Amino acid sequence: MIQKIREAIGLFASNFVLFSLIVLTVWLPGSILLIYLRLYVFPGMTGGDEWRMTMQELRVSQFIEGSFGTIYVGALLHALAQLKRGLHPTYRESMTHAGRKCFKLFGTRFVTGLIVLGGLILFIVPGIILALRYALIDVAVVLEGVEGSKAQKVSANLTQGKRGEIFGTMILTYVGLFIASMIVSLILYLPLSLMGQQDNFGVALIYECVASIFAALPIIVLFLFYWDAKNQQPVV
Repeated sequence: MIQKIREAIGLFASNFVLFSLIVLTVWLPGSILLIYLRLYVFPGMTGGDEWRMTMQELRVSQFIEGSFGTIYVGALLHALAQLKRGLHPTYRESMTHAGRKCFKLFGTRFVTGLIVLGGLILFIVPGIILALRYALIDVAVVLEGVEGSKAQKVSANLTQGKRGEIFGTMILTYVGLFIASMIVSLILYLPLSLMGQQDNFGVALIYECVASIFAALPIIVLFLFYWDAKNQQPVV
């Protein structure tokens, strides 16, 4: 598990500029919108209720991710596959490939998400099992060229025997991201707090962009599971 995370961090660090450009294609404008709503719109809509503001922001964030996340995810996966082949992908090449796959990825994600949600509503454990079973659904669509039930089958085959490892690795990855986000938040917001300024558009934008870029790490980790699983399959 730790080895996967180390490899993911290495790939992330050595291709930081490319990955940042890909992620920020969606999340720079997305972050600007979220911060504007948080500072100037949601307080009036909710009467300053922090919980309602958080829920409103979460809904908008989910809408952005659901509508446009396929673009940067597809581009990241294409770039990662090229890098593992020893090639040098460009931003334009990666985004073009993602553009060709985004609608298929959206449809497959939507249907698979409903299946996983159904499992979570009925019983938590089956929902988690389904989520792990279909953990490589994005990679199946973008890199294997399949969609729908075929992509689900590919993901199920590739994750077989590895779901426990995937679960543990992703937990560690998200814990690490949480700690990193707390450190970044402390560095950015502590000086503002000392000066009596809680809300600053520029600082909030920097934080959101950094957090969005760091969120590429789980995608890289899952890609590495896919890459290893493909290399371990017998050649027919």
